[in-house]
Amino acid sequence: MRFKHLSTFREVVTLMAAALLLLSAVCPASVAAEMQGQAQMVATAKDAPIYNPPKKDAEIRRREGGDTGSASRGLTRGLTRGLTRGLTRGLTRGLTRGLTRGLTRGLTRGLTRGLTRGLTRGLTRGLTRGLTRGLTRGLTRGLTRGLTRGLTRGLTRGLTRGLTRGETRGLTRGLSRGLTRGLTRGLTRGLTRGLTRGLTRGETRGLTRGLTRGEGLAETGAQELAGIIVDGDKIHEDQEPEGIKDAESGEIEESEDVADQELIGDDAHEGQDEAHETAEAYDPGESHGGGGMPSLMAPLASLRTGYTTTNQPVLRWYISGPFSGKIECTLTKHGAIEPLLETHIDGPDKEGVYAVDLSKYNVTLKPNVEYEWFMVIVPLPDERSADFLASAAIQHVRPSEDLSARLARTPKERLHHLYASEGYWYDAVDSLSRLIDERPEDKRLRAHRVALLDQVKLGKVVDYDRKQL
Repeated sequence: MRFKHLSTFREVVTLMAAALLLLSAVCPASVAAEMQGQAQMVATAKDAPIYNPPKKDAEIRRREGGDTGSASRGLTRGLTRGLTRGLTRGLTRGLTRGLTRGLTRGLTRGLTRGLTRGLTRGLTRGLTRGLTRGLTRGLTRGLTRGLTRGLTRGLTRGLTRGLTRGETRGLTRGLSRGLTRGLTRGLTRGLTRGLTRGLTRGETRGLTRGLTRGEGLAETGAQELAGIIVDGDKIHEDQEPEGIKDAESGEIEESEDVADQELIGDDAHEGQDEAHETAEAYDPGESHGGGGMPSLMAPLASLRTGYTTTNQPVLRWYISGPFSGKIECTLTKHGAIEPLLETHIDGPDKEGVYAVDLSKYNVTLKPNVEYEWFMVIVPLPDERSADFLASAAIQHVRPSEDLSARLARTPKERLHHLYASEGYWYDAVDSLSRLIDERPEDKRLRAHRVALLDQVKLGKVVDYDRKQL
């Protein structure tokens, strides 16, 4: 399908090129002769200025809204304008509408769909995945890790700490307590019990046995006087063994297992607020007004790119009747998308020639750069193909030192002659129009503008000036 469209496009381009070659072979001589004849006719009428285009074979850049009523209507002009306007408007409007509609629809649909789908999917997926993953992972990981870590750490730490602490504490406490208690209790109990029992038993047994034996000796009397029988009593001391049993209280320290807690969370969604810039829509009510559409709107410009010596020129344009709405004025660098100037001016209340002074808008042209300016009535803002527009091309070209010196010496009433002969169209028209505004009763000045406009085929604009003669 793509190759089919490409083939069709190539055929159209080929036919257009063939038509241009045919016209260039047949018509140039007649057109040039007609232009030369008109120039000679104008030159003989009251010393009219003659415009000398700086580039005679350049592309035609002027466009009018409506029919100018020029004498050059015919096959050549129809095909030329058709091809030029078709390509120019197609590219210009295609880019303009593509960007405008692309941005507008992109932002609108992006916001609408983004918010709708974002909220819907965010809530749905957030709740679904949050609950599902939260429960699933919480239960699975909780049980798995709890059992695994509990058993592993319990057994490992229990055995390790039990054995280590048992051995260490058993030996330490056994030796410490055995030595301390053995020595303390042995010395204390040995001394106390030895002294107490020795004294007590010695006194008791001595007195008891002395009295008993003394009575026995008194009874036997004389029998025992002959001999002293000394019976040696054997003193048997019973030693009472005392077992000291020390009950050690075992201290059992339980280790507390610190369970690691894992925070399980879903992915966090961050929402970015886009700053949206909205362009003001052009009000169709303002564009229409109550005066209706004019039949013609044309720039007072040459067919091809016109030159100017100043970087803030005055752009003059004609409208065939009153218009109570707004007229869009745009200045764009050739090939650029963003305009250098875009403003809306009030429509005039009558037919006439009007001006746009770029110095009032603080707009400055760069030298040797081509610009295109537009005067547009927008009846249908949503359908810009219905625009009623006029446009022309302009270029700031600094004059040479010789020309600057000649301009300085030339009287104000003759400046438009010098500008026209040197190819500076916009300066010629502006200087002549300023003189007409200062002296509207001077028929000769208006006749000069008639001659100048007729050379660039602005027929109905010429008719307007002729009516003032």
